[in-house]
Amino acid sequence: MTESAPVATPLDELVEAAADQTGEDPESIRTWLEPFTDDGGVTAAAIEATVTDVSQILATAETRVDLATRTHESVRDAAADAPDLDIVDVRRRAFEERLSDLRADVEALGGDLGSATDDLESPVDVYRAAVDLHEITTGAQEVVRVAHDLETELEAFEAWLSSANRRHDALVDDVDGAEESAAAVAEAVEALRTEDAPEQERWFDATVQTRVLEVVVTDLRAEAADLRAWADGEGVSFPTDIGTRIDEVEVAVEATAEALVDRPSLDDRFAERLEALETELSAIDPPVAWARVEEVIAEAREGISGETGGADA
Repeated sequence: MTESAPVATPLDELVEAAADQTGEDPESIRTWLEPFTDDGGVTAAAIEATVTDVSQILATAETRVDLATRTHESVRDAAADAPDLDIVDVRRRAFEERLSDLRADVEALGGDLGSATDDLESPVDVYRAAVDLHEITTGAQEVVRVAHDLETELEAFEAWLSSANRRHDALVDDVDGAEESAAAVAEAVEALRTEDAPEQERWFDATVQTRVLEVVVTDLRAEAADLRAWADGEGVSFPTDIGTRIDEVEVAVEATAEALVDRPSLDDRFAERLEALETELSAIDPPVAWARVEEVIAEAREGISGETGGADA
């Protein structure tokens, strides 16, 4: 640290100087600088201790990613022994992409940590370093959470690969969920049709849900076909009513889509989002990478809630 931010600078003095130079709230600056403070002053020792603490949190994140990587290696071997089916490949690739993203996040956080306290030439530099270290800590904690979730999901995927019963039970659960969603959307659309001038946001949301359910039906049908082929190859039974139940969900969703044809015309901000959503969803083939669908839905709904004073999407 330099003359403007010496080895031991009174906290009040540093807060005042940083606030004058940035125009930011002094109390907010004081809160950010608290980890750098020892006995009322910002000290080099306190800064170094904070860096050490953040380094340990980042090391934990690296460990969690390493553990997820080891689990992934086991899963990759199990997937190599599975039949060459799209439902296996799409899951495998999704896990690889998520793990790759985590590794990139850890590497980026390490780079940020390495440079966070390189230049502490002014009160503002010290303040910015405190903010940066906090953000690195938050990012590392998020990596720990995501890596733990990924490891758990990888273990579940490995169990799915090894057990026809698990695969079939998961498919049945998905069909159950589709049936419930189709019924809920149909009920919501019927309610909209009987109301006087319901909010456009609710029509928009019902239309989005119906279009996504159409994707769900297509995906369920493709997954059922692959799982049936897998079961036949292993000489095990496959749930006999799955095809019929998927057909029934499709009929319900088609009925809801037809009911939505008569909805009132939507404002441009809704119509344009629906058009963009349709373009994106039409390009997605089964087996569906649902993370991408969720991104598309989030993009369509971004900023919508509250624009019209209606219910949340």
